[in-house]
Amino acid sequence: MKKMTVTELSEAFGVTRQAMNNRIKKLSDEYLAKNDRGVTVVNEDGIKRLEKHYGKVILEDRTDKNQEAEKNSVNIDFDKIITQLIEDKNTEISRLSDQIAMKDHQIAEKDKQLDQQQQLTAKALTEREQTLLELEQEKSKGFFAKLFRK
Repeated sequence: MKKMTVTELSEAFGVTRQAMNNRIKKLSDEYLAKNDRGVTVVNEDGIKRLEKHYGKVILEDRTDKNQEAEKNSVNIDFDKIITQLIEDKNTEISRLSDQIAMKDHQIAEKDKQLDQQQQLTAKALTEREQTLLELEQEKSKGFFAKLFRK
C-alpha cells in the first residue's frame, strides 16, 4: 500500500508544503499514519481523497494496471491460439498438397495404362481385320491354289 509524506504530496499536487499540511490536518485519522522515522504519512485512501479535492491523479489505479495486464495476457493467449491455428492449418494444407500430388501421380499412371490399353485394342482390331481379309482371300481361291499356296 502506497504512503506519501507531506513533502511528497505537495510536490506531486504542485502546492506549497504549508497548504498540503493544512489540507492533511483536515483528513480523518484513518488516512494518516507514521512511517519508521516518525513522519506523518498519508495512506492510499487518503491520497485518493486528496486527488478528488485537487482534481489531479497522482497514483496509478491498480485495477487499471491489473486490467491492462489481464488484457495483455489475454492478447498473448489469443496470439498463441492464432499462431497454433495457423500452424495447424499450414500442416493440413501441406498434407492435402501431398495427397493431391499423389492423386495426380495416380491419375497420370492411369492415363498411361489407358493409353496402352487403347493402343493394344487398336492393334488387336487391326490384326483381326487383317486376319478376316486373309480368310476372305483364302475362300476366294480355288482348290489347287489353296493346295499349292499360291
